[in-house]
Amino acid sequence: MTSERCSLAGFDGCIVLRTGDLKMVVTTEVGPRILYFGREGGPNMLLVRKEHAGQKGGPYRSYGGHRLWIGPEDKRKTCTSDSFPVEIEEVTKKGKRFLRLSSPVDEFHIQKTIEIYVGDGYFEIGHVVTNRGVYEATLAPWAITVVEPGGECLIPHNPTRPQADDNLLPIQNIALWGYTEMTDPRYTWGRKVIRLRSTDDPNPTKFGAFVTAGLAAYSNLGFTFVKRFYTYHGESLPDRGCNFESYTKAGMLEVESLAPLQTILPGKSSDTHVERWSLVEGTAPTGDDEAYAWLLNL
Repeated sequence: MTSERCSLAGFDGCIVLRTGDLKMVVTTEVGPRILYFGREGGPNMLLVRKEHAGQKGGPYRSYGGHRLWIGPEDKRKTCTSDSFPVEIEEVTKKGKRFLRLSSPVDEFHIQKTIEIYVGDGYFEIGHVVTNRGVYEATLAPWAITVVEPGGECLIPHNPTRPQADDNLLPIQNIALWGYTEMTDPRYTWGRKVIRLRSTDDPNPTKFGAFVTAGLAAYSNLGFTFVKRFYTYHGESLPDRGCNFESYTKAGMLEVESLAPLQTILPGKSSDTHVERWSLVEGTAPTGDDEAYAWLLNL
């Protein structure tokens, strides 16, 4: 797929993937982690933490970039170390070539794998969790992208229509964490769009939702990072039914998608949870109606 290598964030032998002028860089020395996503010569949309540059081995570190976790969140099982080299291979599935990066098996007998496909102007990232233990495990693959601070994350509300006899059930869920205040000025709870802004406020906040459009965007640095994901209608999603979540505090923001909860038998793997990444020039309109139309046309 590629033989191009580079050094980034103190890690040598990083693999460079390209489609047009869009570039992605993945490290092989820890992870699996994606450390760069942006235009050639442009800003890195991903936050890579300088304090952990080049550090390998030992405990979990917040390297930044894009990672695969398992949900629902559990401090012991979720924050296992990914500070060790990954296994790399190229595979073909359904006629498509993927770069596969797999972690060592962790202390809970879980192996995490990211599979990257280079499309025409986009990247697809598959997320797979394998149970290497002797007991079944129930979990949800959880794809987390840490982005550079200073921008705003947007999701579209689910479509509305007038009340009628065939329109009596709820269409939208919003999940709030114990440290989330709905009056927090970082949020705009619009009629058609929800926005969460990255500021210098040190207090954390997080929300989740079921987004039927399977779409989230992060506008920053003159560009918009577009993340598309499966919606999983009718399946058991974690965190009160969320397929999308976003978390922020000073210096960072996360754009996250989630797969359904799955019971994985020993030696078996989860279904592949796929995100599609693209990047467009420009940032989100300020008006609610305009931003909604803009989002759905990305």
